[in-house]
Amino acid sequence: MVYRLLNKERRIYFKEDSEKALSHCAKIIFDFDGVLVHTSQSYRQTIRKIVDHYFLEILGLEGEKGKLATLGDIQKFKDTGIYNNDWNLSYAIITYYLTLLMRGLQENVLQEFKKRFKNIRFSEVQSFVQSLGEVGDFLRRHGINATTLVSMKSDERLGLESFLAQTISENQHPTKSSVEPIVSQAGINELAFVKRLIPYDLEKPDLLKRLFEESYLGKELFSRFYGIPSIFKFSESFLEQEMFIPTRETLEVLRLRFGKFSIYSERPRVQGMYILERDDYNDYFDEEELVFQEDLVEMGVGGERVMLGKPNPTLFIELIEKVKTEGNEVAYVGDGVADALLVENARFEGLSDLLFLGVLCSSEYPNRLLSLYIKHEADAIITDVDDIPYLLSSLGGKI
Repeated sequence: MVYRLLNKERRIYFKEDSEKALSHCAKIIFDFDGVLVHTSQSYRQTIRKIVDHYFLEILGLEGEKGKLATLGDIQKFKDTGIYNNDWNLSYAIITYYLTLLMRGLQENVLQEFKKRFKNIRFSEVQSFVQSLGEVGDFLRRHGINATTLVSMKSDERLGLESFLAQTISENQHPTKSSVEPIVSQAGINELAFVKRLIPYDLEKPDLLKRLFEESYLGKELFSRFYGIPSIFKFSESFLEQEMFIPTRETLEVLRLRFGKFSIYSERPRVQGMYILERDDYNDYFDEEELVFQEDLVEMGVGGERVMLGKPNPTLFIELIEKVKTEGNEVAYVGDGVADALLVENARFEGLSDLLFLGVLCSSEYPNRLLSLYIKHEADAIITDVDDIPYLLSSLGGKI
């Protein structure tokens, strides 16, 4: 497996074995976040904000903002390939800290804590936030603060590196059992109790999604998109700060060769379409080939709806089979390990003529991501979408 460097300044690489296939590519499918729009100052800042808000504002623990979830921490979660969905990632960080928090309680205090709050249940947001305020009062009286939680991130046994390593090795599901290794190490057997403190349900109202969406959208867009009043009243909208990455010139050039583009993303559809229409980019994309979060669901055993997010290839394969033409390659452009694994898994299921182009621009650690792309045999590695015309023309493709 040999990679050649096409442009050192722009960090454009391609795998030699993929040269012919890249030059014959006939269709492009884009991921959305980190590929078409900048999200490092939106989604990732939202994760940081809601983790802080949960522990520092709702629970009222003493600590410094921005320390519980750094951009570096978030990138480490992303680089596992498991936490592509930012709701899942936020949930994992909060539950991780909740288990550390309980680890800091002496055994007699822990038993008192569980006994006092054994009946805590989510019914609606405002009353539950009040209940969490009582939880915070109890924790503060027993010396628990956010600064202590931050210091435990580097613990050899219970730290973040250990948590993520075990999560990967045991192939944990991010919304179900990803905190079980830490819970068991901490000597806490009641994972269900931990989860009740941060309700998260993909299908029903909960605290996690509500806090995330209100923080990300701001109170005005949240009410507009969801049709209900804001509770947390965040004035700032991170979504409005998101800007398109590829230039209009790049999209024009690529459309001349490939026609309208497809999208495969875990972003909610209403948010994706809002950005495309706001910036007048929607004409570059085929409305029949746009797959968003709401489309990544199928009925499971017993009629339960199951989210088939990345790197599950089931619905990705359906899109590929819909858009590809015989004998021509389809390229998927993604910004992380989950996207590389998505393509790997689709190939394992027998899908041929599929290429992966990995972009580096959204990562806090581009050198590490470059190495991970090579490990997963990306067909090409680029800084961002604006490099695609240069890549293809350098390989002799018509552009």
